[in-house]
Amino acid sequence: MSVSKTKAVSLKPYQVKLVEFLLTQGVLQFGEFKLKSGRLSPYYYNARNLNTGEALSRIGQVYAEKIASELKQTDVIFGPAYAGIPLVAATGVQLAQMGKNVRVAYDRKEAKSYGDAKTGSVIMGDVKAGDHVLLVDDMVTTGGTKLEVKDKILQNIPGVQFVGILVVFDRKEKDDAGVYSGDALKAAGLPLHSVLNAPDLFEYLHNRDVNGKVHVNDAHYAAFQAYRKQYGV
Repeated sequence: MSVSKTKAVSLKPYQVKLVEFLLTQGVLQFGEFKLKSGRLSPYYYNARNLNTGEALSRIGQVYAEKIASELKQTDVIFGPAYAGIPLVAATGVQLAQMGKNVRVAYDRKEAKSYGDAKTGSVIMGDVKAGDHVLLVDDMVTTGGTKLEVKDKILQNIPGVQFVGILVVFDRKEKDDAGVYSGDALKAAGLPLHSVLNAPDLFEYLHNRDVNGKVHVNDAHYAAFQAYRKQYGV
């Protein structure tokens, strides 16, 4: 893939590759989209389009590079049900290929009532007290569901230490009460780590030709700045 040199590149090489891939897959979309919150957003992150083995492999590789370079203390990667489960599986495979063999775990919506000695557990995988656990998911909005997963893990395995939560994309927005999800998560002992965030993405893509197309022109950029002024942090 070729990217024109119209602006100084501020993203790391693996971030640039990820942006190009997300654009190719139709995950990053620009226009006007109504979000679940009711907000009219000038862009949309459509994770449903990450629906092939290649896509999971590429996303897993990005997570693995982030973990291996910046989150080295991780003992266990944990995928909140359900979206996080295939993500930790893909990430675990990529980390192993890089020589870092971490344990993989996830939660169940309902307690298991049959089978092995851990009958009744809602935590699947080898997670022990003292482990440094990193949650892995696609996105974070308010952070409320992530904190519920954190509490569920601690209720079943007291003594776990949390590295935080790693997501592909952070919208960098505040909720209706004016609270940024990253601040709320950090205050609750679950620091937020992301591969990409909306402000950096728009700065990088503004009037940049990626494979023969400018995805963020002046109008898109202005719409995002107005949206960010109202909802961003």
